[in-house]
Amino acid sequence: MTRSASILRTCAPIVAGGSLLAAAPPPEPAAVGEQEPSEKAAAPGPAILSIAPLRVEIEGTGAGATVRLTNSSNHALPVQARLFTWSQANGEDVFAPSSELVVSPSITSIPSGETQIVRVLRSGAATPGEKRFRLAVDQLPDPAQARPGQALTRIRFTLPVFVDREKAQPAAFAWRIANDRIELANTGGATARVLELQVKTADGRIVPVERNSLRYVLGNSTIAWPLGNGCSLGPVRVTAQIDGQAVDGVAASACG
Repeated sequence: MTRSASILRTCAPIVAGGSLLAAAPPPEPAAVGEQEPSEKAAAPGPAILSIAPLRVEIEGTGAGATVRLTNSSNHALPVQARLFTWSQANGEDVFAPSSELVVSPSITSIPSGETQIVRVLRSGAATPGEKRFRLAVDQLPDPAQARPGQALTRIRFTLPVFVDREKAQPAAFAWRIANDRIELANTGGATARVLELQVKTADGRIVPVERNSLRYVLGNSTIAWPLGNGCSLGPVRVTAQIDGQAVDGVAASACG
């Protein structure tokens, strides 16, 4: 199902008069696409940028994909789109600027009430397995909306981009507790989407899990959630929604 999204996250304010095209930090996990839309306006002004779809996939036979950016405000909206590679290390997402795919246009101004098509295109041949990226779309501050002494805000959306996903080996999972955190290892090749993680001790007590929101675990990678006093819990039972399926398993302690 295709959904559109309004603002998912507000990045650090950019003071009026600063460069609109100054480099911003790579996208962060908190700004993941596919979250439920939050129908709020950017500040200052009523600008709302809607994006669809919230997940981009380019299959082996496809040359690219398109993303629709719609400006429902009453003034033109400057927008910048950039691509980042997406990997995971030490249980966390890692991003780096990438030119492996072509994003066109990368910078544009969308007139009031109109939709801009952004194309994400291959720049080479198909690959033997899944490749993962993040498309960062920044709603840039508009100098015309600046007011004396008022900061302008850059709004960021990030969308997962998967290339040649259909060639990846299916995801395979293993849970464990180590160093006061719970880890999910994916030994398969396909990325999986993780929601509604719940951890219980052997006697049924629910263990609070930090940063328990939508996460992805990439193929041949591991993600982690902080878990207070995890090494004192012993084996725990884990339930989650992974790619829309209920998963129930046991996480053994690897604390030593």
